[in-house]
Amino acid sequence: MIPPTTAPPPPPPAPAPAVAETILAPGAGAAAAAAHDATTLIPAWQPPAPAPAPASETPVLGGPTRPLHAVGGGGPQAELTIESGPDAGHTHRASETALRLGRSPDNDLILRDPATSGHHARVERRGEQFWIVDLGSTNGTLVNGEPIQEKELNHGDRITIGQNAVHFSVLGG
Repeated sequence: MIPPTTAPPPPPPAPAPAVAETILAPGAGAAAAAAHDATTLIPAWQPPAPAPAPASETPVLGGPTRPLHAVGGGGPQAELTIESGPDAGHTHRASETALRLGRSPDNDLILRDPATSGHHARVERRGEQFWIVDLGSTNGTLVNGEPIQEKELNHGDRITIGQNAVHFSVLGG
C-alpha cells in the first residue's frame, strides 16, 4: 500500500509594503510620504451663472399678468394666482409653453419662499388640458391637499407649493 501524499505547507505570506510605497511613485520613500498632502479638496462643479437679462425682460413679481410666449396657435390659457403665502397677490399665465415654478432665478414664476425648492414644479399644457408635475421637490407639491407627482389640473384647483397657496383657473381658448 502506498502512503497518502501530503502537500507541502504553503510558504509564509510576503510582508505587506508600507502604505506610502503603494501610493507614491517607486523609490519615493517615507520622506516623500510626509511631504505628500493626501487630503486635496476638489470643489464641486457649479453650472455657469446665467447672463443677466436686460431690464426690459426681467420678470417683476407683483407686476401685471404676463402671458408666456406661445409657439403657435391658440388654445386654452390658465392663470395661477397666489392667494396666500410669502408671494401672495402675484398672478401668472400659462399657455402652450410649460411654466416652471421655484426659487431659482431661471424659473418662469419665481417664489421667494424658503420652503420651495429651486426647481419645484412645472405646469404644462397637454392638448387642451393643463397638468402639474412635481420636479422632485423637497417638500412636495399638493393639489387640493393631496400630494402629487403629476396630476391633471381642473378649474378651481388649489395648488400648495411650500407656504404658497395657488389658485388655478382656466381662462378659455
